[in-house]
Amino acid sequence: MSTIAKTGKTYSYLWKKSIVKELPPHWHYHDMQAVIPERIVRGERGIDLGSGCGYDTRFMALDSPAVIVLSLDISDGIFYTKGLASNLPNVKPIKASLLALPIKSESLDFVYSYGVIHHTPNPTLAVKEMNRVLKIGAPTFLYVYDKHENNQLKMYALKIIALVRKVTTRMHPKLLYAISFILSPCIVCTFSLTARIMRHFKKTRVLANQIPFNFATNFFSVTGDLYDRFSAPIECRYSAEEITSLLKQNNFTRITLTRFREKAGWVILG
Repeated sequence: MSTIAKTGKTYSYLWKKSIVKELPPHWHYHDMQAVIPERIVRGERGIDLGSGCGYDTRFMALDSPAVIVLSLDISDGIFYTKGLASNLPNVKPIKASLLALPIKSESLDFVYSYGVIHHTPNPTLAVKEMNRVLKIGAPTFLYVYDKHENNQLKMYALKIIALVRKVTTRMHPKLLYAISFILSPCIVCTFSLTARIMRHFKKTRVLANQIPFNFATNFFSVTGDLYDRFSAPIECRYSAEEITSLLKQNNFTRITLTRFREKAGWVILG
């Protein structure tokens, strides 16, 4: 099985387990829009690359009903997107790889991609494809994993995770998801609750935001994050210089990077 096919299978299982009957009121798109100083959805047509089960796509389409939102994913999550968007005529789901976009060159007014290119076997080609389908001067909005070069705690944690991933990426999705579910309360108690307590004190508030998995909302809320972390066949991480260079090499300009307050990674506008 190719890496791309394995990635599709891995995330097909995640979205199958993660989909809920009642839509969450808040998703990644809202986090991104909160730190990006301009509207993400714009123009006549844009795309949500690696749309997963379609929550971001739905929120984009609802926020801007006059804009056509293409929703592309390699996994079976795209079928959940079709269901979520059944009453939204401005959503167009596509099952395909972002390494070979079935989209006309210079035809889109924006590209949005949350946590996707770092899971591809060729991030350079992914960015090149984004550039190809964008109109001249149109923006891309990305979220990618950080290397955490300035955070010793997270750097050591990533080294341990890299070793564990040598085993977990070979596990059956069902088994790994079950393990993630069992581990979630342990992670929440060890990291998330500690960070929550530390945020109440001025002297430890900054350190709290450096603790891994500091964003949990309940005992099982990091199940999907754990599965994602340990199942993805490929996981790349970037320093600010590396992700900036990747975009510049593919003709993006006016590149700005920022961070979420509590999540680990780069929010990029280019």
